[in-house]
Amino acid sequence: MRYILSIVLLAGFLFATSSATTAGIALAQKGNYAEAFSLFNKACDEEGDSDGCLGVGLMYMYAVGTNGDHNKAILYYKKACSGGSALACSNLASIYDNGTQDIPQDKLMASELYMVGCSGGDAFACNNLGYMYANGIGVQKDYFKSLQYYKFACDIGSSLGCYNLGLLSNTYNIFGLNKDKLGLLDLNYVACKQGDLIGCANLGYMYATGSYNAPKSPFNAVKYLNIACEGGVLSSCNNLAVFYENGLGVRQDFNRALELYGIACDKGIGEACRNYRFLNEKIFGERRSAEIINDTINIIP
Repeated sequence: MRYILSIVLLAGFLFATSSATTAGIALAQKGNYAEAFSLFNKACDEEGDSDGCLGVGLMYMYAVGTNGDHNKAILYYKKACSGGSALACSNLASIYDNGTQDIPQDKLMASELYMVGCSGGDAFACNNLGYMYANGIGVQKDYFKSLQYYKFACDIGSSLGCYNLGLLSNTYNIFGLNKDKLGLLDLNYVACKQGDLIGCANLGYMYATGSYNAPKSPFNAVKYLNIACEGGVLSSCNNLAVFYENGLGVRQDFNRALELYGIACDKGIGEACRNYRFLNEKIFGERRSAEIINDTINIIP
C-alpha cells in the first residue's frame, strides 16, 4: 500500500539524523507501526528531528500505528517542513492542492509549499509546480517557469517530469523558433546539457544565489556545482565547499568542505584559501561565514 511504502522509503529518501528516527524506520519496515510511531514522536518532540516529525505526520495521515487525524498530520508536516524536510513540504502542498473533507483547497498555498519542496529536491513537488505554472493554477500562467520546474523534476529522476518537459518543449517550440526568448537560466541549462562546464558552473551559481530569475535552490546548486567542480572549474569547487560547510542542499560535512577548499586553494583560488583557513578556525571558535565566488557567470551565446 502507498502509505506503508512512503514510511518505509524514509530510510532511503531522507538522512534520518536522529537515532530514534533510524530505529523507528527499522521498526516500520518490519511492520511494527505502533512502536515506530512512538519513536518518531520521541525524535520529533524531544529531539527536534524533521524526519521524525514527517514519520508522525504520515502515520496520522494514513492511520498507521495510531488513529487517523488529518489535523495532527498537518501539524507534524508543518514541523517537518519548517525543519527542512522537502518531502513534508510536498505532502503538505498536496493536501492544500487537493483539499480534504476538513480542509478546503488553497492553490496559492499549495504552489508556495511545492516551491519549498522543489527547492529541497522533491521531484513530485517540482513536477506539480510545473503543471501549475503551465495552467495558471494558483500562480500566474508562465510557460517558461513551467519548463524550468519540469526540468528540475526530470533531472531529479521523475519520468513524468521528463514527459511533461518534452511535451511542453514540443508544443511551444521553446528550443526552436522561440530560442531568442530564452533567458540566461535556459541558455546555461542547454549549454550544461551539451557538456559546457561553464554553463554548469553558471547554473550552480544562479541556483545558489537566486539570481538571473532562477529560484534559490540549494539542492540544484549542489548538483551543478559538483558537475563543474569535477570538470575542473575551481571556483565551483569553492562554492560547493560552502554548501558542504553549511549543510545546504547536502548533509553537512566539514571534511568534504576542507577537501574542496583545498583543491581550489592549491590551484590559486585565493578566496578558497581564506575559506579553508576560516573553516579550520571555526572548528575551534567563531568566525565569519565563507563566501561564494561571483566570478563564474559568463553569458552563453
